[in-house]
Amino acid sequence: MKRKKSINSSILRRIMSISRKSEMPPQTDYIIMYTCLYKYCSDTVRDFLLIELKDKELTIDEAYKNRLCQDQLVFDSLKLNGFYIKSSEAFIEEVVSNNYSKPRFLPDFLKVFPENIIFSSEYHNPDYFDYLFSTIDNEIDTFAFSSEETHVICETIKLISQLDVLDSDFSFSEVFDVISASNLMHIDSNPQFITQILTRIVLSEKKTINSAYDPFMKDGASLMKLYEAVGYNLKYCYGKDSKKLNYFYTMVRLFINNFPFNDVFLKPEDALESIDINGASFDVILSRIPIAIKNYYSSNVTQSREIAKRSKRNELESLLLNNFNMDGDSFKQDSELNRALENLVEKIDIKNDFNDDFVGQYESLKDSEFLFLINLVDSLKDDGIMAISISENFLFKNSLEILRRYLAFEKNYIDAIIRIPNEIVRSRPEVVIVFKKNRIDEDILFIDMSADYETQKSGRPYPGLLRKNLILDSRTMAKMENVFLNRLTLPKFSNRVSIDEIMNNEFNMSVSRYVDTFEGEFITLNDVFVEKQKIDSNINDLDFKIKRMMDELNIRF
Repeated sequence: MKRKKSINSSILRRIMSISRKSEMPPQTDYIIMYTCLYKYCSDTVRDFLLIELKDKELTIDEAYKNRLCQDQLVFDSLKLNGFYIKSSEAFIEEVVSNNYSKPRFLPDFLKVFPENIIFSSEYHNPDYFDYLFSTIDNEIDTFAFSSEETHVICETIKLISQLDVLDSDFSFSEVFDVISASNLMHIDSNPQFITQILTRIVLSEKKTINSAYDPFMKDGASLMKLYEAVGYNLKYCYGKDSKKLNYFYTMVRLFINNFPFNDVFLKPEDALESIDINGASFDVILSRIPIAIKNYYSSNVTQSREIAKRSKRNELESLLLNNFNMDGDSFKQDSELNRALENLVEKIDIKNDFNDDFVGQYESLKDSEFLFLINLVDSLKDDGIMAISISENFLFKNSLEILRRYLAFEKNYIDAIIRIPNEIVRSRPEVVIVFKKNRIDEDILFIDMSADYETQKSGRPYPGLLRKNLILDSRTMAKMENVFLNRLTLPKFSNRVSIDEIMNNEFNMSVSRYVDTFEGEFITLNDVFVEKQKIDSNINDLDFKIKRMMDELNIRF
């Protein structure tokens, strides 16, 4: 029997058809995110009501009119789902079908959801979504769209409202990912194979992760990948992105993927200006570092203050835990307690606790690119691990030699450097660098994956973007993980190099300097000299023959 195609697959094809014909303005991103969030909440609440009312012989409309029944449903939905729709007329399909043909459909549609959604006060969801709603209200002028743009947006809203949130063949979250990669939206996303390497590295050493942080999260893929692997063992997720669109996209994406949102702490901030989030320290940090960074002394003084504040906060938490028998989780889950601690830390004089010249004797570090890496590593827990993807220039750029010396020699933070196959996406040359605190090893592991790799198709589809669909295959990943965990030296793939040898090379950490991947025969200078003599002799013989022939023919030039 032929398998019936999913509803979501059919509707998605129609949305993709629209996207191929249109290049929409950036404001469209917010409207589509809003619509997908609305659809997810609307269908989740509707499904909850259908299950709850099944044995009560009440329709949804009747239940909304019954005050006692309604109070209980609100309570149960907030407990189970964390949100509730206030009116039976506010479910997205009814709103779209009843108002689609009206002239003010779009501006009115953007008001219905905020006016009818209730979020549980037990979580901090309202803080995130109120910010999204206010941003849409303040920054999107629906009357500024052309008639063609308005038509495309409204048609997309209509199609999204017809999707099935419970479709098991093609999940709603996958549909959202595909739409996000289309021309309808303008989301920054990291190459999947880079996220794959970063998460595989940290998961090879950390099976239980209490707290993870991505300071440049973009689409939030790294945090989601960790959660897929360890589930509820990943207790707290932290993330930052200076681009508001990326911040909102990650927020919505995590939410519709059933992420435990009460343990998520996201901020629309620049991690170069502020590393700190709620005074937390982290088991894992992973991120793809932006290509161009200038992080000068002024911002690092701020970060140094943050380290001192984080230390004071840790002291306060220890005092409350030890003397008042408080639960450690309450510091993260209780927003009022968290704010009280933050206010208390602000009032404590920390002037004597931070050092403006925290980089010691290296004065030139003050104006160095990537200086924030020091503070990132310092924000790890003692047994923490950090894996970042960064421009390959970091390994050999002359102006960064002192920073490399500080990280590799003075602090012994750098554990491994992995050259990755940039040919997959043909992007800037990148390497993955692994940092650890309290390292015992006195060498650095260099791995070169740039030639020895195979790819396969990802489970996450990007329509029309072949290279974005590629990830590294299981053999490639298993080999890399085995070499990393056991610190193996393999010909043409990996090498363990002492810090002394790296120091002798003036802290040039180019992977090709330490891992020889040359294919072919080596030719000595003597062989080259002999070959050149043969060529010169042949040329002389040929010149003599040509001259003799020209003389015989009496040809002169």
